[in-house]
Amino acid sequence: VVPDRKMITQVMLFSQGITTAEELAGKIVLLFTLCEEQLTSQSHYDFGLRSLKSVLTGAGDLKRAAIEEKEGSGDGESM
Repeated sequence: VVPDRKMITQVMLFSQGITTAEELAGKIVLLFTLCEEQLTSQSHYDFGLRSLKSVLTGAGDLKRAAIEEKEGSGDGESM
């Protein structure tokens, strides 16, 4: 059984608060597929589900940090 990377990516993006998950999921999966196919097959290159999950979690972290920064700068300007 082969996991549906696009569906997994879409769910992960939605769970990270990214509302354009449907649009981004296909692009991210395509990127990982192309990397897996075209880059060298050395053991330290890993484009599997574990790496995909790490990238998606990192994207969510960056989004939350940007939101916090935006909210923080908005509070400082009103004083």
